[in-house]
Amino acid sequence: MFFKRFLLLLALQLLMLPAYVLNGQTTLYQLIVASGGAFSNPNDFVSLAAYNPITQATTNFGEIKTQAVQAVCINEDVLYVTATDSIVAYNLDTYQRIAAVAVQGVRYMLVSGEMLVVSIQYPATENFIRIFNKNSLQYLGSISQISDEAAGMVLYDGKIYVAVPGSWMSTVGKLAVLNAVDGSFIEEIELGSNGEGIHDLFVNNGKVLSVNRSPWGSTTGTISVFDPVSKTVDHHTFPYHIGKGFAINEQSLYVFMNDAVGVINLVDWTVTHAALLPDPGSSSFIYYADAVLDGLNGRIYATVTDYFSMGEGYIYDLEGSLKGNFAAGISAEALALDYRQPSFNTEITYATVSVSPNPASSSLFIGLKIEMARGRYNIYSSSGKVLQSGDFNSAINKSLDVSALSAGCYVLAVFSEDGTVLRCTFIKQ
Repeated sequence: MFFKRFLLLLALQLLMLPAYVLNGQTTLYQLIVASGGAFSNPNDFVSLAAYNPITQATTNFGEIKTQAVQAVCINEDVLYVTATDSIVAYNLDTYQRIAAVAVQGVRYMLVSGEMLVVSIQYPATENFIRIFNKNSLQYLGSISQISDEAAGMVLYDGKIYVAVPGSWMSTVGKLAVLNAVDGSFIEEIELGSNGEGIHDLFVNNGKVLSVNRSPWGSTTGTISVFDPVSKTVDHHTFPYHIGKGFAINEQSLYVFMNDAVGVINLVDWTVTHAALLPDPGSSSFIYYADAVLDGLNGRIYATVTDYFSMGEGYIYDLEGSLKGNFAAGISAEALALDYRQPSFNTEITYATVSVSPNPASSSLFIGLKIEMARGRYNIYSSSGKVLQSGDFNSAINKSLDVSALSAGCYVLAVFSEDGTVLRCTFIKQ
């Protein structure tokens, strides 16, 4: 009786949280905006804010006394921030700082089990992957076999894949592989000159896709696809200068391209939009700082800046139409979407899709009230990143293998050919 009363009270509290609700389902809790400040002002520190998509209000909640932000990462109700020489953790419900640790050269983060895995760059000259306890940020060890500066990471099939672009002088790229359980080194794979600038990693159709950022002055860019089974790599080169890759949604890759936001079709490897979002003003030294895609609600959040005097945030739909704006500081180079809705049921149903068991450990059984002969599915992390995707047929795909996911809260979205999107939240234990 006490437990049921506790769940009822908790459910009432959840209803009062700021959230974006579609079809009775919580899909977006808040957008986190981390700004590095004016590069010319040593006293303009990293600032943190949360944007509520319903009230359109922005809450400023944190400051890190350093001059640049590298990345933000969300795991359950904790926000992790890497900023020049430190890692800081915040509670996303109270916005209170809960832990911090000094580390030179911090870059990107990934949570695997109880580990916070962090990639490292200059000024560090060794130990380019370091591991911390995700709760306390206690240092647990380094992976010394990573040969050079590391960048983006992705978790797939019990392994952590790490982009190893090296320093700014490097002309080759590498892909390192770690054990997702303890972070131990497995191997490092040479990608050659086609892998130069390897940076942002994604999992798509059972393969690891890397966006290789073009060197300064280059007029071409390359996307590489690594097959973990055959250990082979395919490279796809485009006549565009390619920057950050920030999302895959329904077989479309979204990247910064010639100072605009472009889209690459991952089926036929064509550029479907060279400028879905236009160049914000590179001729006046105004550039995109970061962008994230909310595939559940069909929105792109993007920040622009000149890095010394201004910063703006814009909201677009997936057709590139401007839908609104949000507050963003100067050099807002790190954004994250906070999706959360805890569930205590063994089965959860939203609209026409149900999943069980919930929480799930290895297999997630799917029930649809409509037939879907052909479609696709995405599994999103709590920060909105697509961690798993593939083709979907309701007559064939009665279950999905989620054993490779680490413990946490995820969103499953099933997309039909007629444009119907079915969504639900599940917990991986």
